Amino acid sequence: MSQIRDAVRALLRAPAVSLSAILCLALGLGVTSAVSSAIERALLQPLPFRDPGQLVTVYRTTPHFVTGPFSAPNYEDLAHSTRKLTALSAISFGTSLLVQGGQAMQTSVLQVSGNLFPMLGVQPQYGRLLTPADDGHDQPQVAVLSDELWRDQFGADRSIVGKTILLDGQQVSVVGIAPRDFRIPRGAGVLRAQIWLPLRFSDQQMQQRRSNFLPLIGRLAPGATPASATAELSQLFDGLVATYPDLKGEGINVVPLAADATAAIRTPLLLTFGAVLMVLLIAATDVASLLLARGVQRRRDTAIRSALGGSRWEVMRPVMVESLVLAAIGVVLGLALALAGVKTIGALAAARLPQLAGLTVDARVVAMALVLAVIVAVACGAVPAWRAASVDPQDALRDGRGGGMGRGQHRTLGALVIAEVALSLILMVGAGLVLKGFSRLMSNDPGFDPNPILTLNLTVSPQAYPGPTAPFGQFLDPAIAAIQQVPGVAAAAAIQLLPYDNWGWNGNVRYEGQPGDNPTQLPLAENRVITPDFFAVTRQRLISGRLLRPSDDERKESPYVVVVNQALVARDFKGKDPIGKRFYTGDTTFGTIVGVVSNIRNAGPFAPPTAEMYSTYRQSGIGTTSFPVMVRVKHGDPNAVLPAVRAAVRRIDPLAAVTGVRTMNEIITTSVGKPRFFLILLGTFALVAVILAIAGLYGVMSYAVAQRTRELGIRNALGSSSAGIVRLVASQGMVLVGIGTAIGLAGSAVVTRLLTGLLYGVNPLDVVTWVAACALLAVAGLAATLVPSFRATRVDPLTAMRVE
Repeated sequence: MSQIRDAVRALLRAPAVSLSAILCLALGLGVTSAVSSAIERALLQPLPFRDPGQLVTVYRTTPHFVTGPFSAPNYEDLAHSTRKLTALSAISFGTSLLVQGGQAMQTSVLQVSGNLFPMLGVQPQYGRLLTPADDGHDQPQVAVLSDELWRDQFGADRSIVGKTILLDGQQVSVVGIAPRDFRIPRGAGVLRAQIWLPLRFSDQQMQQRRSNFLPLIGRLAPGATPASATAELSQLFDGLVATYPDLKGEGINVVPLAADATAAIRTPLLLTFGAVLMVLLIAATDVASLLLARGVQRRRDTAIRSALGGSRWEVMRPVMVESLVLAAIGVVLGLALALAGVKTIGALAAARLPQLAGLTVDARVVAMALVLAVIVAVACGAVPAWRAASVDPQDALRDGRGGGMGRGQHRTLGALVIAEVALSLILMVGAGLVLKGFSRLMSNDPGFDPNPILTLNLTVSPQAYPGPTAPFGQFLDPAIAAIQQVPGVAAAAAIQLLPYDNWGWNGNVRYEGQPGDNPTQLPLAENRVITPDFFAVTRQRLISGRLLRPSDDERKESPYVVVVNQALVARDFKGKDPIGKRFYTGDTTFGTIVGVVSNIRNAGPFAPPTAEMYSTYRQSGIGTTSFPVMVRVKHGDPNAVLPAVRAAVRRIDPLAAVTGVRTMNEIITTSVGKPRFFLILLGTFALVAVILAIAGLYGVMSYAVAQRTRELGIRNALGSSSAGIVRLVASQGMVLVGIGTAIGLAGSAVVTRLLTGLLYGVNPLDVVTWVAACALLAVAGLAATLVPSFRATRVDPLTAMRVE
């Protein structure tokens, strides 16, 4: 304990060096631990299922995409025939109206085949989960509640298991509560719901081979691999193609579930981890510079210990204890920063990177941080202590050459500063390129004015509106009309898939006169189902023809018509007039293009506008009781009209649920959440790196000035001007910055090639970004050298002479 107290006192006698070293360690270890925890959670932690390495995702492929879902009959045929998979489960997305305590709310629903939960090896919190026995149409309707819904709506009451709830107007028995945070990864997203229901196909669904809406997840049989499963399922699918020629051109691909879930974030996270390692290296070089300089400064003390007969270990021991104390304090502060960083990363990633859900600081990461801190602190303290123990005590006590900083120490500290500058520049260039790409991404014209637009979801019970078109005529049309009458509302309309929020309901288009022997070779178009006033909300321009009208309905005398966007016209008609052109909707029936409107980026800012067809709800043939609605207000905050909009909807149907309220600007911001997340991380690391580099350069230059007190005093006494001394000292610091910048430019040329996926159209060699990063670093380096330079001009010649 006495040695620790002596070490603390020694550190307090050099507060600047001690505090700087501790903060550098804390910053480096804090950011490293936080991001390492994210890497471990997203990429290394096994999925919480039984034998997760045997789980696979099964995709349908076409010439247009490689991650497609399946139709009900194709799934059934494959599931009953495969031998390479012990189980193949299907999932269907949906929403339902839950009435609880007299209040209606929209809930997200996943209908799943009964073998899903047994295949995953998941256990319920209470009750039971769904089983294959629940798939039968003659079985009672049952439901499994998510932990979140159970706690929020039912107060975590265990007695709800075995009771019934009112779902879509029907009594449904609750059989169990799903595990907390239960979700299934699929591609870049996750499958999760508030309510899990059995998947039961209708007769109509079983007749539609090309109505693809089912994601599939399977488990490999013993000895099977994704490749062998792909080969077997492809062979089975070829047999289906022979029987059903409409499937020609489609295929199957089987990929490991875990690898598929992390594919979209693996590269960005690893690049982020690389940036963190750079920050850690900069922090380590800072600590090394400070402790090396500190070791040179205390050589007189070391020499006295050696002159008094102390062994090499006795001479080195105080230094080692000081280093361990520094490491301990740095680790404690670093872990505090890591906890704060993990909390911040978790909050940023909550809605953007579901793979980071439940992020915590991992114990193995803590151990790694401790080991790194000890290695850095002890190694950086031990090297100068070892050298000092071998210095001639008489030389050190005379404060001759042995008491100052020799050329070796100068070269070592200079090399460390150069490394700091080089690594900082690499981070600054990378962050600058990502920032410019993000700015370009946000500047993409959405194709419509998103402000001020309010969006919300309206959901009603299908039992209250029986019949395929009853929800449209009896609820949707009057509800939209009532919303339009609300003071402050300029226009209102419904669209099946909100722009920027959800998309991907598409189909192949066969124009009149085109052969249909290979549907997958036909052009693909996104189908947008709307109410006629939709274009008044988005304010899209009418290019030619007419817009949709209320009279475009289900009556026999109303032919099926669509409005298309410019992207479709540019792709399929290439300068020809599309108005009046027809396309097949069946073997002998047609739809007609009646108008062309300007593009909007329904798929979000990442992709160019896609080919789209707009049709009315009444003519679409879809059956739904859930309606996303867009409301354009005349001015001000869109949320201001929400109470009146709710009241207008409730006048049409008191049990209608109004949920998912967001402004259109919020949806657009959310759609760029992933690049924003990585931009914040890289920007933060670049800022920390620059701060550390400035601190390191300032510390080294300050110490260099202190070591040259005699020389600078003599120069002053011989008449050197203050400006000359400033130039002399500052130029030496800027030489280090210049060398570091040159090395950093070379490193940046290599590293930025890896950032292509985060740059969104920006050239990795963008001259403006590179020049700006170099200029900023040069200014920072100049600032770090000027303060010690001006201090050098105040050296008293008489004081300097007394050094001898």
